[in-house]
Amino acid sequence: MSMVSDSVQTKPSYDPSARSLDWSTYRERALAAGRDYLAAIDNVLESIASRRNESETAGRVPDATVEELIGTGLFRAFTPLRYGGLEMDPASFFEGIMKVATADSSAAWIAGQLNVHAFEIALMSEKMQDEFWADGPDTRASSSYAPIGSYVEKEGGYVLDGTWTFSSGVDHAQWVILGGGDKAFVVPITDVEIDHSSWDVQGLKGTGSKSVTLKEVFVPNYRIHFFIDTYNDENPGWAVNNVPLYWMSFTSVFNSTPTNTVIGTALGGIDIFLEQSKVRLTRQGTGAPIAQNPFLHLKVATALTAIGAARDRHLANWRTFFEIACRGEEAPALERMRVRFEAANANATSFESFAELWPIAGAAASATSNPLQMTFRDLMAARNHGSAGRELAAGQYIKTMFGLEPAPFKDLGTLAYFK
Repeated sequence: MSMVSDSVQTKPSYDPSARSLDWSTYRERALAAGRDYLAAIDNVLESIASRRNESETAGRVPDATVEELIGTGLFRAFTPLRYGGLEMDPASFFEGIMKVATADSSAAWIAGQLNVHAFEIALMSEKMQDEFWADGPDTRASSSYAPIGSYVEKEGGYVLDGTWTFSSGVDHAQWVILGGGDKAFVVPITDVEIDHSSWDVQGLKGTGSKSVTLKEVFVPNYRIHFFIDTYNDENPGWAVNNVPLYWMSFTSVFNSTPTNTVIGTALGGIDIFLEQSKVRLTRQGTGAPIAQNPFLHLKVATALTAIGAARDRHLANWRTFFEIACRGEEAPALERMRVRFEAANANATSFESFAELWPIAGAAASATSNPLQMTFRDLMAARNHGSAGRELAAGQYIKTMFGLEPAPFKDLGTLAYFK
């Protein structure tokens, strides 16, 4: 049943008959864009990896790394074609983030977070889109969805005041999306103050997930994503972006994005572990090569199998979802909740599998400068992200399977069940 939106704006209608059209050409173009993007990612991984320590030391991803990522087309993956974007399939985008994570976890994290919001903007009004991409298709938005700041409704919009935390990659963003419970406010970076002293952590440090403060900033309605519009299938952006990519679930894409960094980080960490193990000797360097240890063999084989299976399943899920969208169909709630759980479970599996290697990584792995230590810290931090809550995700999944009544829509979290 449709619910009333408080967006107080006339939403242009979209043509639902578009879903019955033949989208095979669109599909092939999107997949081809994804292949070109992945090839471009491969060409910059070595360079990005050379700056990983700089990300860690500075508490922000280097500008040079962001420029290289721009060159691959990463930040226009979900930008509409009409603004010079690629509208590529999500699985290709996700695989690219996994690759970046093997080189620099923080670079991958902000690459995912700064780009996924292009999908959200494409669901909003054409006026918002025109503003957002006025300077080009690589425009980036960071976010902080927890509704911890103050927002008061005024004529034609809301006035924001206060501080929102954990805005990943905000140093490289032109816009910031801030949570307001059942809505999100899109604000130009010039309207916020970044607290550079707020980010003092021991994991994913290079993400620069800093706090932002606003002082009596007015946000007009057209710059607000009212989640009820998505709930009601009344996304204003569908009037101009009436294509398979944007028929997919934004909340599903959003919750699956961090998983790519986690999987790539864990696989990259295992590669580092193997390289270090090739030259290590047992008994404080006086005994047999550690590479001959059968216990190590079992742990590495188990970790590679578990994480590799999670990666393959995750990408396969999103290839399937894109195929469903290109048929003009909507993935059912049970399938979306399954994929939501499997994404969260992949985060846990990656962290736990890598942690199993830690007791045989050697004392040198505890050094702050050791990339294994950095990998462990990054995975530990990512495990605490809201999208990694596999217990909650399991509940949504199995309750759906049992046909139990879902929690009613009230915010972005509950919207994930419905859309």
